Amino acid sequence: MAFSIQITLPARQDARNYATFIRTEQQSPAAARRWLDGLYAAIKALAEAPHRFAVIPEAEELGFAYRAFVYHSHRVVFAVHDADGRVIVHRIYHVARRSLTETDIP
Repeated sequence: MAFSIQITLPARQDARNYATFIRTEQQSPAAARRWLDGLYAAIKALAEAPHRFAVIPEAEELGFAYRAFVYHSHRVVFAVHDADGRVIVHRIYHVARRSLTETDIP
């Protein structure tokens, strides 16, 4: 079964913010585009077997079995909703950040 993928507005903004950082700090629009394209390809791949990624350590505190994978320097946090076949990407943030809190999940 292929899952449908939804990306929340905060997650899209997270991705755009980092692509903007690459574009301005590295002065490389091409690198920013490659990073963003690669990120969205990795997210799209969640449609097949999203359970292959581990539940995040802070899931119990958040009250839901959020999962994550790392794309380059960023952690992509998502939820798998088996009942309706959806994967929802909630946040994309730098791995240097330690964990999520309830206020991070829309």
